[in-house]
Amino acid sequence: MSLLQQVYFLGMVLGVPALLVVVALLAGHFHEDGYGELLDWKPTRSPQREVELELGELDQMLAAQNRYRRLRGAPPRSLEEVSDNAWASFYRYGEMRSPPAGSDGAGR
Repeated sequence: MSLLQQVYFLGMVLGVPALLVVVALLAGHFHEDGYGELLDWKPTRSPQREVELELGELDQMLAAQNRYRRLRGAPPRSLEEVSDNAWASFYRYGEMRSPPAGSDGAGR
């Protein structure tokens, strides 16, 4: 393969994708309506519908967990109980991550 063929191949492999990226970035920079309009992007569902689906998924997961708890003989858990437990774990984790009171970190 000659040197000219190698340079041409390298230019096509690296140059054409780089040129496409530059053109896309310039089009996005100079487009005044925003990126959503440029890409003709519209959400498939409303935020209210997303919340409804999320709550439905939570109910479904809690029902499945309670079904397995009943098989083990454990009492079912409510959403509030699971939520309180999750927040307690979150706060406990935050306390473990924070330095003790009065510590200035000089002992490290």
